[in-house]
Order: sequence, then structure tokens, then C-alpha cells
Amino acid sequence: MARQGRTREKQKIVRKKKSRRDGWLENWSARLGRGILGAATLASLVFLGYMIYQYVQRVPVLNVGEIRIMGCLNATESELLSLAKIDFKDSLIHLNLQELSSRLAQHPWVENARVQRDWSRKALIIEVKERVPQALILFEDLYLVDQHGEVFKKADPKERIDFPVLTGLSRKEVTQKDPQAIRLILQSLELLEHLRQRRVFNIKGVSEIHLSRQNGVTLFTVDGAMPIRLGTAEFPEKLNRLEKILPDLVPKSKEIEYVDLNYPTKAVVKMKVVEKASSRKS
Repeated sequence: MARQGRTREKQKIVRKKKSRRDGWLENWSARLGRGILGAATLASLVFLGYMIYQYVQRVPVLNVGEIRIMGCLNATESELLSLAKIDFKDSLIHLNLQELSSRLAQHPWVENARVQRDWSRKALIIEVKERVPQALILFEDLYLVDQHGEVFKKADPKERIDFPVLTGLSRKEVTQKDPQAIRLILQSLELLEHLRQRRVFNIKGVSEIHLSRQNGVTLFTVDGAMPIRLGTAEFPEKLNRLEKILPDLVPKSKEIEYVDLNYPTKAVVKMKVVEKASSRKS
């Protein structure tokens, strides 16, 4: 009896193990089937999406139908279109807007360009932000300087731009971004901004701004080309002092070597030394 009992227990254990193994196989098979089905479905969706994309690329109804350019004053539409290299056969979807913006920014007048799609009109909208010239700078020729102190293009006489001329810096110093040279340019732009806001002595009275590592900013007046040293800071206060003495200085401008305002409460006026030739009786 005991032997028969042990035999039945062994048979039960074997049946349980077999049942577990069969259940695991069925579970694994079901999971594998679901995985294959999911992969097949995903592959079908990817293929379908690719076919739709290829179809859309060839559908003429989504081609560029119109190009609108806004914000250009100095850059011409023809120049910008030449840089953009847009074909009306191009699909609106296919266009790389970031790359297009970068190509437009190659125009010297363009600071940046924003490109958008207008699906309702099948149009490409280009919004251009142009550089704002603030001064001229003299190298071997005259060049334009924008509001950020960037030298961006050679001045063209046809553009009729009348600004004070920055002198004293070399092309190498500016193109290589010499820190002191760039600082002097920015300081001169700050001075010009103060002059634009003044009524008595303003930007119209300045012909040249000389930039020097030693003396900083020195402006030259239109009347008499009188050098006025302003240093590198406190321009409003110095200009206030200049306005008080300028009426007395203008008549003597040919005799003045320079006016130095780099003192807290006064202005130093240095007169030219006139050598008197002594006449000898023969």
C-alpha cells in the first residue's frame, strides 16, 4: 500500500510538471504570435506612410504657388530670390526652411530671415530683418557699420548714406575681432546715439570720430575740424560741458590743436604753437 501511494504521488508530480511545461509553451507561442503580428502591423504602417510621403511629394497641388517677401528695404527681391534658389516645382513639405533662412542671411543687408509656410495659399512667406547702418568706417575704402558694431559691406555711393566716419582702426584689427578695437567701435556707436538725441550739438555737427587705444574716442567737428577728446565713458556729461564752451571755440578752431574733456569738471583747450619767423636785416 505504501509503495502504491508513493507511485501515485510520483505520477501526480510528473503530470504537474508536464502541465506547467505545456502552459509555458502555449504562453510563449501566444506572445511570439502577438509580437510577429505587431511587427507586421508596424512595418505596414511605415510602408504606408512612406508611400503617402512619396505621393505627396509628387502632387502638384502642394507645390510652391507663391513667394512673399516682407521687410526688405535695401536688399531687392530679385537678389533674395537668387539666394533662396526656390523652384515653383518644389514641394512646400520638402523645403528645408532652416537651410533657406541661412542662404538668405548671406546677403550683406540681411541680419536674419524667417521663413514660414502658408498652406491655405500654398505660399512661402519670407520675413527679412535688415541691418541698420549707424556709421561709416574707413579702411582702404569706406564700409558700413551696423547697430551691433559689425562691418557688413562696402559703402556704395548710390546708397546716399551720410554718417560720421570712424577712423584709426585697421581692417585686420576689426576682421580678427580684436577686443579693444571692437570695444572702441561700440563706444563710438554709443556716442553717436547720444548725439542723435541732442538738440544743440548733435550728430550733424560731427564729421569724423577717430578711435585710438591711447586717447579713446576723439570727434572732429564739421565746423573747423576741431578735435575733441571724449575718452571712453560719461559721454552725456562731457557733451554738456562742450555745449557751454563751443560757441567761444568755433571762431578760434583753426588755432586749436585739441579740446580735452577727460577731466571731472573742466575742459582743457590746447592751442597750436605758432612759430614766428624772426626777420633779419641784411
